[in-house]
Amino acid sequence: MLHRDAVIADYGPTFTGFALKVDSTIVCVVPPQLNSRPEVAVSMRQQVRELGGDCGACRNCPLGRPG
Repeated sequence: MLHRDAVIADYGPTFTGFALKVDSTIVCVVPPQLNSRPEVAVSMRQQVRELGGDCGACRNCPLGRPG
């Protein structure tokens, strides 16, 4: 699985992120409120798992950073 940087985009207060697979790459669109909305991190990690990925493998993404 190839990993790339996350795309950070603000699509309003109800947007909790989106993950999709393009060829063998998982692309994540992450809202900027990631740190203030725990449900966003939970939703994004679940979406990535369902695509066969692991957020811990993407160190350039706020979800993949330790701590």
